[in-house]
Amino acid sequence: MEKVRLRLYQLVLTLTLASLMLTLANSGKQREFFYFSVYASIIGLFIEWKKINLSTFSIALPILLTGVINLCWYFAYEYHNEGINTYNEYLMASKKLILGSILVFYLDRFRSYISAQTFQGCFLLASGTGFFLASIYALWQVTHGMVRAEMGINRATVSAYIYSVLSLSFIYSLYLHKKVALYVMAGMLTLFSWYIILLTGTRAAMGLFFIFSILLTMYHFRKIPIKSIAIFFASIIVLVLVSYKPYIKPKIDQTVTEIHSFHQGQDDTSLGARFSMWVVGVENGLAYPLGQSMGSREQWTGRYVKEHPNFSSSMLYIHVHLHNEFIEKFSLQGVPGVIFLAFLFVSLLLQGFRKQNAILLMTTISLLLYGMTDVILLSSEALIFFLVMFALSISFNSEKFILQQ
Repeated sequence: MEKVRLRLYQLVLTLTLASLMLTLANSGKQREFFYFSVYASIIGLFIEWKKINLSTFSIALPILLTGVINLCWYFAYEYHNEGINTYNEYLMASKKLILGSILVFYLDRFRSYISAQTFQGCFLLASGTGFFLASIYALWQVTHGMVRAEMGINRATVSAYIYSVLSLSFIYSLYLHKKVALYVMAGMLTLFSWYIILLTGTRAAMGLFFIFSILLTMYHFRKIPIKSIAIFFASIIVLVLVSYKPYIKPKIDQTVTEIHSFHQGQDDTSLGARFSMWVVGVENGLAYPLGQSMGSREQWTGRYVKEHPNFSSSMLYIHVHLHNEFIEKFSLQGVPGVIFLAFLFVSLLLQGFRKQNAILLMTTISLLLYGMTDVILLSSEALIFFLVMFALSISFNSEKFILQQ
């Protein structure tokens, strides 16, 4: 029976790694492997039920609670209008969060089945394969006329968010081998990754990727490697000079123009619409502090925009989401939704710091900061990716993830 338990855990881990690997190459297969891994982990929990220990905290708990609050909101405000069989992003997200929490819990509680060294090799292979598949796909798209690389997802922004976290995870796993050749390779891949992100045209990822790469490097070395940093920044300068005119300058000009237009009362731009959505989202939350339905939010916003026409662009997206994780929650789920979302991020961050888990910290902070301009927890591909990353990041805990020299 012990061999069955081991093989089942290995199967769950393999399916989870396959989902990670295919995230930006084939979103359909990514989703299939994710669900297969969850179903296998449910079987594993039934087999291991005598060994389940709830005395220690697991990051599966805040993930589960986030899914439950979504589900409660859906049945309170949407079910009577739509029914259980009608598509609703919050209903779909709640299912993924709840199922994902099961996967996280299983891989966490029984991670002793896999040695740190074995996991290190598996994660390196899966993240590296996913990284190169996504990079090649992006280059192919751009060379065949696509203006913004989307990879296996039809939204360039979401692809950029996922790609940045995937590439940084792969690069950090190279660091952990503590070999000079791999350090050099990691530095080159960092520059290459930023170039691919430039091809997506996503401003948030362009800026945050550099910050995260520097922080991860400093975290790993526990000091500032002056020589390496000098070489790194020299390479950055060269890359910026080459990329400035075709990729960077247009985004800077666009940002300046859009902010200026918004101050002039014109919000029909990418940033302008976001600013308008944030304003009306906060106003919705203040009007309905205990929550409301999406239909109610749209009607209330319609009335508000009539009185404040300079926020009219918000109506174009009000039936989708408000491009900010916390404001979206506040506008629909009120104060309870914001509290549970804050609990999710605080719990993940505290666990990351306590366990000295760089992957968990980087993944959580990325989700938090990207969520300031988008709603990642409603995107199917992104949500599955981050759930998979949370599940796999557990094995990077300092007391469990000890590499042999």
